[in-house]
Amino acid sequence: MFRLKRPFPLLPDALGKTTALLAPMMPARIANGDPGRAVTEMVGSGPFRFKADERLAGDRVVYERFAAYQPNPNGPAEGTSGPKQAYFDRIEWKIIPDASTAGAALLRGEVDWWEMPTPDMLPLLRRSPRLTAAVIDPAGQIPTFRINHLHPPFNNPAIRRALLGAVGQRDVVMAIAGEDASLWRTGVGFFTPGSPMASDAGLKALDARAPAAAKRDLTAAGYANEPVLFMVSADSPMNLATGDVVADAFRKCGINIDYTALDFGTVIQRRLKPDPVAQGGWNGYCSGAAGQEQMIPPTHLMLRGNGMTGPNIGWPTSPETERLRDAWLAAPDLSSRQAIARLLQLQALQDVPYIPLGRCSSRVYSTVV
Repeated sequence: MFRLKRPFPLLPDALGKTTALLAPMMPARIANGDPGRAVTEMVGSGPFRFKADERLAGDRVVYERFAAYQPNPNGPAEGTSGPKQAYFDRIEWKIIPDASTAGAALLRGEVDWWEMPTPDMLPLLRRSPRLTAAVIDPAGQIPTFRINHLHPPFNNPAIRRALLGAVGQRDVVMAIAGEDASLWRTGVGFFTPGSPMASDAGLKALDARAPAAAKRDLTAAGYANEPVLFMVSADSPMNLATGDVVADAFRKCGINIDYTALDFGTVIQRRLKPDPVAQGGWNGYCSGAAGQEQMIPPTHLMLRGNGMTGPNIGWPTSPETERLRDAWLAAPDLSSRQAIARLLQLQALQDVPYIPLGRCSSRVYSTVV
């Protein structure tokens, strides 16, 4: 049961997040526990059960069919909605960071499914008669450059604005998804392309610029060759490709990049530290955000301005962003929400909480069944 201060018809939209930092309904003993303590169990009511005794960190997680689960007999199964029909007795998720190893395993039939093949592996996979491909998530992934607003040089909003257009979205998405233009899109702003809140408001600011022009703007904004600790997830193909393109573009613009290669788990942990770089902090890093979560403000956690009071990594502070977000939540109809979303995007181009770098929709390869 939810107790609300006022009518809020968008509650299902706010709760209906299916990607990172979703809103699970957990047992009270976990929900009422220490929020700083890691949860070491998976509890749910779905068609599969997590096998904690078979988990191998960095290698494998296992699920088995939950015999007591009774799917809803009504409605079609679509995405994450509708009845959940379990067609397998057991599912193993293999963790294979190296793309060549993953591709070879798929070709040999050692695995049955690969979510995000790297561009260099696609020609080989296409030649196999055993494999088929499909884009199952048209919303795709939004590669981003995440910025720490607490410390120099990016605590200066003029310097953050000078970064806009310093990295070409086309360069990023081609590094991730290859030359097949059906798998990527440029001209991407702060809402998922094709979704009702997306618009072209202010997006000229994201057009790719020559390095010399970006360098002049950075100098005019006050950048004085301060080192920038740039975390790169070396074991994540998408984040590595994005990070390498961004690092190269920033160097050409005169930014003093301290390229720091880490595993993704370490990046996830270190990005929570608000401390200065000398004490284990950071200045920037690249990651991918699911397009599904950037369709509306309630689920768009990167489009916030609540500083240190919220979970927004990078801790941007923008009272106007927060005001517009509240106005969006209280708006009476779609046209009103769309108008506010345009203003939110224009405000984001002033505050630069992060930089969107295009959209990629990967082809999932699987064995022919």
